[in-house]
Amino acid sequence: MTAPSNSRNAVHLELAAEILLQSSEVRFVARGTSMLPAIVPGDCLTIKSFSPGEVPSYGEALLVRRDGEFRIHRLVRVLDTTPQHIYILRGDALLQDDPPVSRSQILGRVTSVQRAGQSFPLAATSTLHQRLLRFFVRRSSAAAALLIRWHELRAGHSLRQAPLSKDPLPAASFDSAMESV
Repeated sequence: MTAPSNSRNAVHLELAAEILLQSSEVRFVARGTSMLPAIVPGDCLTIKSFSPGEVPSYGEALLVRRDGEFRIHRLVRVLDTTPQHIYILRGDALLQDDPPVSRSQILGRVTSVQRAGQSFPLAATSTLHQRLLRFFVRRSSAAAALLIRWHELRAGHSLRQAPLSKDPLPAASFDSAMESV
């Protein structure tokens, strides 16, 4: 990505953060592979901010901002060792947890996913089928590539922007147009 598009993307992400801080929602397109199989590159995600006093729940996919980067990963653990809870997240396709985040770094939760013209809620709990897919994707880049290819065939176009890797890529980024609701 070129510097101007990096800069434009950063502005879009900051704008989305401001919208979410004002109790609203935003939509954007998933680009990374860290949330396979739940979120596939090309999915349109709806992120909704938390109401005052509302806290994230175990298993929710959360949008977090840390060091100028945005990620969507699943809440896997809450540490209650301090007056302010510390949250541990992990991408569904990743073996390792992310560094801990504070509540102030959590901007919102994924409320729905739109894929191939169909919209569905992103569940905090997973079925046996989803857990099995997650197991294979975490341990095999070939399984991840196969899953992406299957979704490409169903969608009728390429979902990948770059080669697949097991690096912890952000699960989402903005396209040139951001949609706020």
